[in-house]
Amino acid sequence: MLNKYSYLKLSLLYSALAALPPVIQLFTQPIIEGVDKLSAADFSRIGIAEQVTTLAFTIIVFSMHAAISRFYYDNNESKVDYNKLVSGTYISILFRGIIMLLAVFVLRNYIGNLFSQPELKDFSSYGFASVVIGINRAIFFTATALFRNEKRIKAFVGVNIALAIIRAGFQVAGVLLWDMSFLGYVHGSAIGGSIVSVYILFKIFRQSGFIYDREFMKPIFRFAFPLVQYGLISWALFFVDKYFMESNPVKLGIYITVMNFANGIMLIIQGIQAATQPEVFLYMKKGIQKHSAEIRSLGNMLMAQTQLVIALAIIPTIAYFHLFFETDIKLAATYVSIIYIRFIPRSQYFVYSFAIFYEKKTKFLFLINTINLFIAIWLNYLLIPILNIYGAVIALLVSELIQMLGVFIYSRKTIPIQWNLSKTLYIPLVSLVLIIAVEIVKQFFVVNVYLSGALATLVIFGGLLVAYRNEFKKLINRFV
Repeated sequence: MLNKYSYLKLSLLYSALAALPPVIQLFTQPIIEGVDKLSAADFSRIGIAEQVTTLAFTIIVFSMHAAISRFYYDNNESKVDYNKLVSGTYISILFRGIIMLLAVFVLRNYIGNLFSQPELKDFSSYGFASVVIGINRAIFFTATALFRNEKRIKAFVGVNIALAIIRAGFQVAGVLLWDMSFLGYVHGSAIGGSIVSVYILFKIFRQSGFIYDREFMKPIFRFAFPLVQYGLISWALFFVDKYFMESNPVKLGIYITVMNFANGIMLIIQGIQAATQPEVFLYMKKGIQKHSAEIRSLGNMLMAQTQLVIALAIIPTIAYFHLFFETDIKLAATYVSIIYIRFIPRSQYFVYSFAIFYEKKTKFLFLINTINLFIAIWLNYLLIPILNIYGAVIALLVSELIQMLGVFIYSRKTIPIQWNLSKTLYIPLVSLVLIIAVEIVKQFFVVNVYLSGALATLVIFGGLLVAYRNEFKKLINRFV
């Protein structure tokens, strides 16, 4: 029987802690932004450096954070196998990190020539630090995935708080005390994250030893490889819009800033997903058919929490942009609602892919995402020159919807879980469509950004009231 109170409490904890490092990072941005500090153009360069980091992270982690979440349940009852899993995972991460640094050294001039901004052409000035951040991220994400599945809440809390405080402190110090440009920010982030990573590695290897069993790791890599392909395609999907906008640094800086705030929301939602996934996998291990009701309930709660997070975040984010930023970054407030709703199909994708991951049928993800990539490239190429930021947003929403619908159709045909489609599919999509309609109206009439944000918030809350009307009635009857 699913203990909903325990699940929601754990979900809240994981969400808050997963969001802590990026939220602190976002709150430090007004400290380093201003007329005499970093501008929208500087934030565009930080965004491009982040894309380099994300690519490095995707290759270096090799989906080990997902693999360790799945294979932990196959090896947690044997100390020897557990040590092989954990130690082998981290040794492989460090090996790929070294290879990536060597590749950057060899290709640094070629990579720099991909960009038009002079600051970005000098890839050596920020490329190595960006890769180090990717290595740190791989170490951190794999550790938190392990801690979640082991229910080591103190360890999870400790590393998240440490990363939040130390990394943000070094980012601010890097800009204000070393280099008043994106370089100070990137190098400060690399140094701060490395301090936390060294501590994690020390604890991991002291506990599990330094062991690498090639035969033992083979099935783990086979499981992970389609996810790596998916990760690379996902990276390309998120890079292509920024690449097409790179020649307009101010617009790109505005777009990247609101996307950074969206990524903070994404990490909160990922915290909810992180609390949900172990519970779902435990029920699936006991039998999908036998525990389908509990699995459905977890999917419903994940979607409800996702929409609640989006609704509660829209107005505060708009206000934050207006109150605390001085440069063109203020204009990012215009795009908050339309960008935040991308997490509706993203969470739907996560719900419908539960069984695909558990049954290790991850090869399908490569196919759907390859198709999605070509569509996204075409849409960005076509729309960004005409619609600028809105062109990138349209391409993003279309790609998210294609990805979600592909996984939904495949999972319905292969895995027997009868989801509550009103709660997980139809009503969330109706909310998405209505918010898009509000955004279209803004293009023809002068609508205050707070009013459009409030309308988007009300639409989401209205959808939740309709979807969960029976639950709300029961709740009201308990107190009446």
